[in-house]
Amino acid sequence: MVSNLRQFRRGMVLAVLRCVVIAPIPWMFKEMIDAHIPDGNLRGVFQLSGLFLVMLVLHYLFAVAGAKAIAEKMANLILQLRADIFDKLNELNFAFLDKQRSGRLLSKYAFDTQKVEMTMMQTMNQFLPNLLYSACITGLLVWMNWRLTIVLLLMIPLFAFMRTVFRDKIRERNERSRLSQEKLSGAASEVITALRLIRSFGQEDHVIRHVGSYSETYAQSRFDLTIINSIFGTFTYVSTQFLALVTVAGGAILVIQGQMTLGTLTAFMAGLPIIMMPIHLFVGMAEQYFSGQASYRSIQELLGSTYVEDWSGTQILPDQEGRVEFRDVTFAYDGDRPAVKNLSLTVAPGEHLALVGPSGAGKSTVTYLLLGLYQAQSGQILIDGVDQNELDMKDFRRHTAVVPQDSLILSGTIADNIRFARPDATDEEVREAARLANADEFIDEMTEGYETLVGERGVMLSGGQRQRISIARAILRNPRILILDEATSSLDTTSERLVQEALNRLATKRTVITIAHRLSTIRDANRIVVLRHGEVVEQGTYRELVAAGGAFSDLLRAQHDGVLPG
Repeated sequence: MVSNLRQFRRGMVLAVLRCVVIAPIPWMFKEMIDAHIPDGNLRGVFQLSGLFLVMLVLHYLFAVAGAKAIAEKMANLILQLRADIFDKLNELNFAFLDKQRSGRLLSKYAFDTQKVEMTMMQTMNQFLPNLLYSACITGLLVWMNWRLTIVLLLMIPLFAFMRTVFRDKIRERNERSRLSQEKLSGAASEVITALRLIRSFGQEDHVIRHVGSYSETYAQSRFDLTIINSIFGTFTYVSTQFLALVTVAGGAILVIQGQMTLGTLTAFMAGLPIIMMPIHLFVGMAEQYFSGQASYRSIQELLGSTYVEDWSGTQILPDQEGRVEFRDVTFAYDGDRPAVKNLSLTVAPGEHLALVGPSGAGKSTVTYLLLGLYQAQSGQILIDGVDQNELDMKDFRRHTAVVPQDSLILSGTIADNIRFARPDATDEEVREAARLANADEFIDEMTEGYETLVGERGVMLSGGQRQRISIARAILRNPRILILDEATSSLDTTSERLVQEALNRLATKRTVITIAHRLSTIRDANRIVVLRHGEVVEQGTYRELVAAGGAFSDLLRAQHDGVLPG
């Protein structure tokens, strides 16, 4: 943090100079009234006025240059802070992320960083320089008349009293407001992404009430915060105005008694608003300050989270064969019953393995463990004979590809989505991948071709088109290990045929693990593994399992697959 603050040295120096350069102004008023007016010295008045104007020009130049310097460094700092947050999000394990609402994380990334930026900008560009300005004026007034300055110094215990009484209350209400905003953002984000579902079910009123409850809580927290800030601000205004009255009245008495000149009183009256300025600034930015402080703590809580992927291996497999081996692997989500229990399974290079079983059998969990998205509580996972803990997992993932049941399409163009698998791919390589995925035909028919915008989550495309783009992305990746999550289950007959053809090309000479929901799609798999409660209960070819009449046959009957092949 200290190293980050050093970036603002130039801006802070300029901000300080802008205040220091006009610090002698109260003395100049004193000189005009006490020295030049009694002597009728017009030249002296004009000289001081000219000096006054020069000081104002310098103040303006220093203020603009300082604000610009601080703003530039602040923009870089916030960019880095947001980059750090995003890097951290990519490090957090899914055991932690599964419990978080995306809107809450978005709030930290967008809103909390903005609050930190505004707080730091106001503190460095306004509060701290003006605090120094106030100190300079106070010193000048002490030199002019120390007795009256003592009255001004009463603001110090006043300031301490205000911090003691109001600080914890404002901080607590700011924290409550921040948490309410996080929950509202999370609920709103969830609803916005599900608008089609909401309208399809006619549940608009229910959702409005649901989100409205979060909105009411946030509004109440903002109301409470406004009230305490109003009390704080009003108390401060009344207190400082009372001090101003005491100062001016005390000065007037000293002038009448001949113990102080009228010029000195004028200087005190000119300096009084400057001395009070830090208090008024603190009151004005109190909500912003405590809000920024709470946001900074929230960001640091995320950045300091220990719920990170614990992959520290460095070994890289330059020529992967694609052999996968599970040795007595057990894994449970959050301490529940094991999703995978004592799993021992070997997938040979180039083999097409299908995982089947009822919902909750552990099919998807097996692939999550293979990709290192979760870590097994016990057992070993080996890739080409190398323990997963010794591998550079990021590098390993770059040699795998996943084609999910619901294709994940990002906003942007079709070319952007395909190239996501390999950002350095040429246009020709992107087109070839699309051709092999049977996607080139519908892409070429579009007005903008590969530069067609697909909309958020690919809403401008049909399910079959999204799936073929997902396959093109996997083809461009040229993975050694391919994971298919029943990529044709939700498609119409024509789309299913085109997608299946593309999948067959993609699977050639690769290790393929298919999560199968429709059992008719895995007739050609080299081996089918039947899972139940995270354990292997049966395995073999399609014909072998049908002939055995065991768990696989039960699944087939449950799906009403018709006459079972012999």
